Amino acid sequence: MRCELLRGPIGLSAFAPAAAGWLTRDPVRHNHLATVVSQRADGILPTEPDAVWALLRDRAGAPPQWVATWTPPHLLLVPELDEEAATALVDALIEAGDTLPGVTGMAPGPTAVARAWVARTGDTTRPGMATRLLVLDTLRPPTDVPGRLIKADWTYRTWLIRAVLGFERDTPSDEPAEVTEEAAARSVDQLLSARLAWLWEVRGEPVALVVNRPPASGVYRISMVYTPPELRRRGYAAAATAELSQHLLDIGARAVLLFTDAANPTSNGVYERIGYRALATGETWVFTRTRTPS
Repeated sequence: MRCELLRGPIGLSAFAPAAAGWLTRDPVRHNHLATVVSQRADGILPTEPDAVWALLRDRAGAPPQWVATWTPPHLLLVPELDEEAATALVDALIEAGDTLPGVTGMAPGPTAVARAWVARTGDTTRPGMATRLLVLDTLRPPTDVPGRLIKADWTYRTWLIRAVLGFERDTPSDEPAEVTEEAAARSVDQLLSARLAWLWEVRGEPVALVVNRPPASGVYRISMVYTPPELRRRGYAAAATAELSQHLLDIGARAVLLFTDAANPTSNGVYERIGYRALATGETWVFTRTRTPS
């Protein structure tokens, strides 16, 4: 297995067309990877100058068998890599002088990468958050929740910043990036510019946030579902998610999916009750450096 590493915006321009066929093989399982690529290729998000785009091939010039992305300060993002591919990826990163903070993605890929990384570097690892990939099966929206779903606009910016801060602080994360108001404001501005943020509104007031990511191969991902603590246990998040799911189906979504914290039975139960079912498991490993730089 050969691993080619491309870097930054220039690397993305070569990676995106080379990886396109692979990403569309399984547009549901590979949606996270696909949206990382498409949001930067389409200019929705800026491409990190130190981003790494990996193509893993059986031989030079062959179509990729696997792909992976690393957009610091986020963790390395991988699909369900086998041991051979994980070892080739790790070898290429180490040879290039890269130091990984950790790895996340669809099982068993992250475990394979972590095993290879520890064997080559002597670093230690700890397990991070496990996730569940849920895909919409038959939508069963709640019928007893007051309010309506509206598209968020710039008049809600201040509320949205508070909501994004609350979501980031409440949600377990293994990412090294610090949660700040400035970072939340940047995230909100990106969401509003791309028209990806939605609100559940009751009597003219926003009570819950839900976001959809841009589609990849016709597949949409729902993310950042958040209700302020004082407004919880009233069904707002479930209603907002169900209504947005229906909207995405109405505009032609091939599939709608979301990720949940595998350790949170409450959120998993909410989504399963409105018609989502578990399809796959995600895993994370965080690395701690124990070697001295040479």
